[in-house]
Amino acid sequence: MSLVKIEAHDVRNIEYAALEPSPRLNFVVGPNASGKTSLLEAVYVLGRGRSFRTSQISQLIRFGQNELMVTGKVVKDAWPVIPVGVRITRGEREIHLGGRKTQSSAELISAFPVLVIQPSSSQLLEGAPKYRRQFLDWGVFHFEESYLECWRRYVRALGQRNALLREKRLNDIELWNREVARYGTIMNGARDRYAQRLKPFFLRSAAHFFEGFEFEFHLQSGWRKNKTLEAALQEDVASDVRLGYTQSGPHKADFSISLGGRPARAYLSRGQMKLLVYSLLLAQSLLMEESADVSACVLIDDVASELDEDNKNKLLGFLRECRTQFFITATADRVIRDAVDDDAAVFHVEHGQVMQA
Repeated sequence: MSLVKIEAHDVRNIEYAALEPSPRLNFVVGPNASGKTSLLEAVYVLGRGRSFRTSQISQLIRFGQNELMVTGKVVKDAWPVIPVGVRITRGEREIHLGGRKTQSSAELISAFPVLVIQPSSSQLLEGAPKYRRQFLDWGVFHFEESYLECWRRYVRALGQRNALLREKRLNDIELWNREVARYGTIMNGARDRYAQRLKPFFLRSAAHFFEGFEFEFHLQSGWRKNKTLEAALQEDVASDVRLGYTQSGPHKADFSISLGGRPARAYLSRGQMKLLVYSLLLAQSLLMEESADVSACVLIDDVASELDEDNKNKLLGFLRECRTQFFITATADRVIRDAVDDDAAVFHVEHGQVMQA
C-alpha cells in the first residue's frame, strides 16, 4: 500500500501543498519550524483521522481558518486506486473513503495503514504500558479481522464489571466475570499470536543495528500465570471491590525487551534505546509487508535526532532495502545525501511551502 498523491489544505502552517510521492523513499527537508512535521501530520491524518502530536485535532487547523482538508489516493499492487479524504472543522470530522462517507476511523486505518517514528516514540519502551498495548493492538487489528469487535466487547464488559465493583453490587458479578474472561482470553490469544509473528522480524531488524546483541521479547498477559482469566477475576473480587476497579485482564497487559535476562534499558544508552524503538516499529512494518499482503506507510520525523553518523547511516541503509513507503524529515540535505537514489523523492519545505527538488 502506498500513497500516490496527497493534497493538504490549511494544515498548521501549510496553506496548500500537493505532492506525488515516491512509492519508496520520500525525504522532506527544511529548517526547524518550516512545516516538515506538518506535512507528516497531513499524511497521518489520511491514515488515522487524527494527529500524532496532539489529541486536540482542531489544533491542526491553520491559524485564522475554520477547517482543514487532506485528500489523497492510495494504491495496493494491482488494485484500483482508492481515493481518501479527511475534513476537520473545529467541531466535526468527516471521512471519505472510496467515494463514500464513513464515520469509522477503523476503515481508514485498514485502507491506509500509517506508522510514525518520532522523538517521543521512546515512550514505547520507556513510557506507560498503554503505549505498548496500543502498539500490539494496532498490529493485531491488521491481522485478525474479528479483533476490533472483540476488543469493543471486552471494553464494554469491563466497564460493566467496574461499575458493579464501585457500587458494591456483587449479585451479577459472576455474569460479568464470564464476559470479561471470554473476550479477554480471546484478546490475549490474538496478541500472543501477533507477538510470535513479530519476534523474528524484530530480531532481524535489531540485528542490523546491534551487532552481537541477543534480545528477548516477553509478553505479559495482564493476569497471574498458570491461571485462567476467569479464575483470576473470581479470586480478585474482594480486593477489586476495595480498589473499585478490575486488576486482572488484557487491559493490564504489557511487553518488555530484555538483554541477558535484564531490561534492555539497563544496558543501552538513550541513542541505542531509540534504535531499539526503531527496530520494533520497523519490524511491525516488515511483518505487514511480508505476511499481511499489505504494507504500512512509515513516517520518520527528525531522522538524525539522537543518532550518531554511523547509526544514522545504518538506519538509512536499512530503509533503502525495504519495499515500504517512507516519509522522512531532515533539517539539511547533507543528512540524507547518501540515501538518495533514483527511486527517492526529495521535497524542500520553507515557510509552509513545499517544493519537489
